[in-house]
Amino acid sequence: MQRTEEYNWLMRHPDEVSRYSGEYIAVVGESIVAHGKSFKSVFNEAQKHGDPLMHKVPPADKEMII
Repeated sequence: MQRTEEYNWLMRHPDEVSRYSGEYIAVVGESIVAHGKSFKSVFNEAQKHGDPLMHKVPPADKEMII
């Protein structure tokens, strides 16, 4: 499954993503549908909205290089 829409959204919205520092976020389409510290909880909640792209937001004091 291609996740181009979700990946592009993540790249275009770094300020919004950074609000969830150290958490998992679930993106469906162009929306964060769930977030939290537990992968399983976030994934289970996100599945109610479709097939989520899961992303671990690095802590604010860490840099992610793509």
